[in-house]
Amino acid sequence: MEIFLTFSIFLIFLITLTVFRKVNFLEDTIKYSKHKSFVYNEKKPIIIGGIYLFSIILFFFPSNLNFIKYFSFLILIIGLLSDSNFINNPTSRFFLQVIVLLLFIIISGLNIQNINIPFFDQFLLNYNFNIFFTVFCFLVLMNGNNFLDGLNVLVSGYYLIISLILYFFISDLSLDLNKQILFLLIITLTIFVLFNFFGYCLLGDSGTYLLGFIYGYILIGLNNDNYYVSPYFIVLLLWFPAFENLFSLLRRKFIYNKKLSEPDNLHLHQLIYLFIKNKNIFKLKFCNSLTSLLILFYNFFIFLIGIKYYYHTKILSLLIIINIINYILIYFFLKRKLISKKK
Repeated sequence: MEIFLTFSIFLIFLITLTVFRKVNFLEDTIKYSKHKSFVYNEKKPIIIGGIYLFSIILFFFPSNLNFIKYFSFLILIIGLLSDSNFINNPTSRFFLQVIVLLLFIIISGLNIQNINIPFFDQFLLNYNFNIFFTVFCFLVLMNGNNFLDGLNVLVSGYYLIISLILYFFISDLSLDLNKQILFLLIITLTIFVLFNFFGYCLLGDSGTYLLGFIYGYILIGLNNDNYYVSPYFIVLLLWFPAFENLFSLLRRKFIYNKKLSEPDNLHLHQLIYLFIKNKNIFKLKFCNSLTSLLILFYNFFIFLIGIKYYYHTKILSLLIIINIINYILIYFFLKRKLISKKK
């Protein structure tokens, strides 16, 4: 059964990639994507991430998750409108995301029950505030993914690691979580990562939005269904895209005095890429994916520590703080190095 499932998903991926390449649809010419424009890629990858992921959701997710399929389709459409440059205004995309997420949360009844901060948990008891906060968390995650999607395998690899961590430790921890869905996502992302590593395909906005939506739903459910799992374990798993989003908005506004919606090439992963490229340690064509692997290895190590303390809020909070401090220190170190090199 598992072999047949793997073969079926692989076939869907190949058909999607072949058809889109043949009709020259959603080929990434880096014409509109400023935050990807300086990253070397010798091929012209096809942006099939969203279509591919939605196909798997549509055909393989169980019938009791049909409402996820419906809203995944709406998220897909928003992403495709961005990938095809039909809607290139971030504000318009943000507004559409808010509408879809509001409908999803109201209809599904999904909510964040607590964050282990007593006074804030009191606010979460208020229905309207809870909806607002849940929508906010989804938006941070989905758009944080989009900010990270400038290097091969960075986003897809990140969620593959999350899936593997949960899947292989889930039995030992007796967590209430659908292993079938996790296994499905592991196969789906593994296939994509292999081709994305060599630059044949990209997630695009449609893929990054969908990943944020699906994993947001899964991880909120994980926390709600397992009272002994600290909400900070979920925060730890999602810290990188979430903090990337928040930090990017803050530095644009308060450091560089730019519009929040204005893209740039100053994300941490881009600075790491430039630093590695300037060192001339690896061939240029490998710098893209190797930068991602370096970042993913760090997060994998952190997750391995975090899974042992999934119930321990203080230790998990410390790990999150360490991640944020490391991010900020490395960011400004590399920024200073790269600026001094230009001078």
